Amino acid sequence: MRAVLRILAAAFLALSVVLLVADGTAMLAANAFTATPLAATIASLFPGTLESVQLAVQDNVHPLLWEPTLTTLLAWPGWAVIGAVGLVLALLGRSRSRRRMVSIDQF
Repeated sequence: MRAVLRILAAAFLALSVVLLVADGTAMLAANAFTATPLAATIASLFPGTLESVQLAVQDNVHPLLWEPTLTTLLAWPGWAVIGAVGLVLALLGRSRSRRRMVSIDQF
């Protein structure tokens, strides 16, 4: 299970870097700070997905989950959101460190 989490974390972090480079080149071209929202990235990659997700969330879960929560998340830069997910997956997939018991005689 940890290996799957590590692979997913690597994929999310790689996608985050790609989106950051794309936004960075747009920033250099515009000579100003521009960040592509996650909603625009999803809409350009998978057209029609956001509308169907909105209907599914509002019908099956709760309308308040879509409007204040997910719309705020979709307004943030895509590289930040995907990078945060990648970091969480990397933390969940890390191996446990072994703790050694140290006796007082060793000092």
